[in-house]
Amino acid sequence: MKNIRNIKGFSLVEILLAVALFSVFSVGVISLVLQGWNTARLAQENSVAKEYASEGIEAARSIKNQSFASLINTSSTGIVQSGGVWTFSGTNNTFDSNKFTRTIAVADVYRDVSNNIVATGGTLDPLSKKITSTVNWNISPTRADSSVISTYLTNWKSSFAVPKKGGILVYGAGGTTTDAIKYKIFDANAKTWSAELSASDVDTGSTNKALRAAKVYSSATRNEKVLISRHYNGTNQYIYGQVFNGTSWNTPQLLATLTVNTFLDVQNFDGTYLANGDFMAVFSDNTTTPKSRTWNGTVWSGEVATQNVGGIPNYIIVKQRDATNEVMVVTFDQLSDTNSEYFSGGAYATGSWTLHTEHSAVAPVNTEKIIDFSWNSTDPTKGILLFSNNANDRNIRYKMFTANGLGGGSWGNTTNGANQGTPSTRTGVLEALSSPTATTFIACDQNTVPQVICYRSDTALTITNPTNQIIAPTADSGIQKAFDMGYEMLGGTYAVSVYADATITPKLKKYNQSTNTFDAAATNLNNLVGTLKTVRVIPQPATNEMIIVLADTNMTLYTIFWDGTNHQVYSSADALGFTTHGSTGSAAIEYYYDFGWDIF
Repeated sequence: MKNIRNIKGFSLVEILLAVALFSVFSVGVISLVLQGWNTARLAQENSVAKEYASEGIEAARSIKNQSFASLINTSSTGIVQSGGVWTFSGTNNTFDSNKFTRTIAVADVYRDVSNNIVATGGTLDPLSKKITSTVNWNISPTRADSSVISTYLTNWKSSFAVPKKGGILVYGAGGTTTDAIKYKIFDANAKTWSAELSASDVDTGSTNKALRAAKVYSSATRNEKVLISRHYNGTNQYIYGQVFNGTSWNTPQLLATLTVNTFLDVQNFDGTYLANGDFMAVFSDNTTTPKSRTWNGTVWSGEVATQNVGGIPNYIIVKQRDATNEVMVVTFDQLSDTNSEYFSGGAYATGSWTLHTEHSAVAPVNTEKIIDFSWNSTDPTKGILLFSNNANDRNIRYKMFTANGLGGGSWGNTTNGANQGTPSTRTGVLEALSSPTATTFIACDQNTVPQVICYRSDTALTITNPTNQIIAPTADSGIQKAFDMGYEMLGGTYAVSVYADATITPKLKKYNQSTNTFDAAATNLNNLVGTLKTVRVIPQPATNEMIIVLADTNMTLYTIFWDGTNHQVYSSADALGFTTHGSTGSAAIEYYYDFGWDIF
C-alpha cells in the first residue's frame, strides 16, 4: 500500500531547498537588472556632463574673442550669459538641481626652447592660456565621477606682431619620374625664405615614386607639422605621412598602397588635428571603406576602418569641430556618390565612426571635387555641406548638420540653390567657406561656362546673391579647382578670391562681408611664366594675413602675401612680395604643393 503522506505534498526539506534555490536565482537576476540599469544611467550622466564641459570651453573661447585680458588666472570660476555674451562669474555653475557642478580653470602656459608647451619648467608664454572645464557629480553617495576637457587659447592679434609667425612651403620637385620632396621655411620676422631643402625620402629602396598630391597640417600645441602625400610609380599609388618637428622630418609612415593607375589627379586623403593634440589622417586604400590612422606626437596608431561608403573615394574632406575631438568626413566616390560619416570623438576604433549618410547617388562627373563641407566659425555646432544630385545639375545643393555636443548630431533637409542657367550645363568644383565673425557661409561653383559663381548662405540655409557674384567670368576649363578663397580671420570683413582665367596673369577680387559684395573689377597679380592652373589661398589663423600660392603650366611655384592691414597684396621686394620658387611638379592640374602656417 502506497504512503499517502508522501504523495500529498512536499516535505519540509524540499520546501526549504526550493526557497533557497529561488533566492539564489532571484538575487542573480535582480543583480543583472540593477547592473544594466546602472550602466545605462552612468552612460547618460557621462554624456550630460560632457555636454556641460564642452559648453564651458566654448564660452571661454567666446570670452577670449571679446578680450584676451579677460582670461585671468583662476582655479575655479563659473560663467553666465548676459546680453547675448558670456562672462566669468562666481566660483562654479550647478545644473539639474545641483547634481552637476562645473568649474572653469584658467592657467598660464609655459614653453620649452623648441616652443612646445610643457607641464613643468619652461618659459612663460604671456600670449597663451590653458582652459580646463571640469564637471563633477555623484553617481552614488559613496562614488563620485568627473568629465574634464582642456584646450589652449592664444592672443593671436598680439602674437602676430610679437613675434610674427612664419610657415613652411612643401612641394614635389621630381616631375613624374623621381620622388623628390622639397621645402622652404618662411621667416616672418626677417621676411625671407630659406634655401630649398629636402624632406624625408618616402622610400629609400626606390626613386620613382613621384609626388602627385600634398597637404600640410599645423599643430597648435607642438612645434610640429604633418605632411600627407600621395605618390605614383607608374603602376601603384602610395599614401605617406611624415612629421616635421621644426628642424627635421621623421621617417615617413606608409599609410596605404593603391594597386591602381587611374584617378591620378584627385584628393583621396585629408586630415586634421583634434582638440586633444592628436592628428587624424583619413585616406582611401582603393576600397569602399576609408581608413584612418592617428599621430599622437610620438607614434602612428594602427589602421582603423571607418564606415563603408559604397564606392571608392576620389575626394575626401576631413573637418574637425572646433574645440572637440569630433570630426566630419565627406567623401565623393567613383560612383559619383556623396556620403558623410562622423567620428564621435571617442576611442580610435570603428565603433566611433557613426552617422553614415548617403546624400546623393549621382553627380555630373566623378573626376571633379563636386563636394565641400565647412563648420561655422561663430556657431561650431553648425556645418554646411555642398553637393550635387543630378547628372545635369545646375543647382548647388545645401544641407546643414547640427552637432548635439554628445559626439553626434543630425542632418537637415536638402535646400536647392539657384539654377545657374545657360550657358552653364552643370555644376563643377565646389567650395564652402565660413565667415570667422558671422553665422554665414560663402558657396562657390566652378561651372562649365567656365566661370566661378558664388552665393551666400546662413545657418538656416537662406541663400542670397552677392553683388557681382560671378567673380570669374572666364575660368580655367580643367577638372582641377582653379580658384580659391580665404577670409581675413581676425577682422572677418574681407575675403580674397584668386582665380585662373586661362592667362598668365592671376586675378584677385575682394569680398566685403558687410555689404555682401565682390569687387566689380579684378586686380591683376604679377605675370607668371606659364598659364596659371592652380592656386591656394591660405589665411593665417586669427590674423588678417594670408599667403597666396600659385602654380603654372610650367609646374613652377610662386607666392605672394596678403597685407591684412591695407587689404591688398604686398608689393615689397622681400619675401612678402611676389616670389618665384623653382620646382618641377608632377602635372599642371595637380596640387603637388601646400603651405602650413606656424600656429603653435
